[in-house]
Amino acid sequence: MISGIRITRFRGVRDGLLEELKQLTVLIGKNGAGKSTVLESLYLISACANSKDEVRNVSKLDYVVGRRGGRGSWDGSRRMLWYMGDFEQPIEIQIDVKGKTFKFLALDLPTSYYPIRLLDETGSLINLETGYYWRSVEAFKAGEPQMVRGVGDELLEVKRFLGGFLLIDWLLSKMLSNVEVYAWPRILTKRLDKRVIEIIREEFEPEAEGLTYIPGAEGFNYLALQTTKTAVRVDDLGDGAKAALISSMLILAYKPTILLVEEPELHMHPAGLYTYTRFLMRLSKEMGFQIIASTHSIEFVEMAKALSKDLGIESTVLYIERENDELKAKSFSLDDVEALRKLGIDVRLLDRF
Repeated sequence: MISGIRITRFRGVRDGLLEELKQLTVLIGKNGAGKSTVLESLYLISACANSKDEVRNVSKLDYVVGRRGGRGSWDGSRRMLWYMGDFEQPIEIQIDVKGKTFKFLALDLPTSYYPIRLLDETGSLINLETGYYWRSVEAFKAGEPQMVRGVGDELLEVKRFLGGFLLIDWLLSKMLSNVEVYAWPRILTKRLDKRVIEIIREEFEPEAEGLTYIPGAEGFNYLALQTTKTAVRVDDLGDGAKAALISSMLILAYKPTILLVEEPELHMHPAGLYTYTRFLMRLSKEMGFQIIASTHSIEFVEMAKALSKDLGIESTVLYIERENDELKAKSFSLDDVEALRKLGIDVRLLDRF
């Protein structure tokens, strides 16, 4: 589990520090505060272990560059990720895990050079996916050739941990075919589809019986939810049930170590949001992964408070703000949030108090 994150020279953040992260960490703050930047920083360093997003079937580096506005790829537009365009120095992302600190650098290099590197205690720059390394930052700047080091046993655990970072954002609902291609074979071969239906039946659709494919006029097959009376294409489900179905398939197939969730409340009725939140937290409890979620919804915060107590999950709310491009975070327990609410203070609006 990640307990701390430090971000340097990434997007609009010159420097930023987040501490005291818990199994459920909820990021709040006004638009532009840096919530999405935190999620993207973790997604970015996961490319050190696996450069391809197997769910979306794209390069992770390309996705980070293009996801907000579709502005190009890493090789063509990566410098837009550097704070103030200062690409002379690498982007630095540091995480604290189980009492150890790991620093990752994003270098101004094309994807063929595997630019996301772990800076180890010897000063070497290692790509965990390939084992390629430079002896030092200076060796890289001097243009010395890379060497093949391999990933020893001591770093395999780090590689596995990074490889388990899963990002669920609003764009994923527009990539249903990608989700199906990735998750369905992994789900079906182990008959985890039964678990998916169990979740959907309990949380969203009591008459759910199974999953099947319906042929379409365009020659495509569409994944559909079978009920006692009919079969409904996943595309046609309500937003809550669709989000839960996509998420449950991905989580069971991917087995994440960290689940990064961006604004789960989008297009979600409060009742559906409660059910979806409970579903995510139940799986977190059962499978042991950490959830880091950004939100603008005070309802989501209040639901997380109640559910974390019911499920016995340690949780916290981090209020994110940027001052002179320095990202700062104030930590609140969910009880603190409730106390502020009783005083008439909405924790999302702390910058006004």
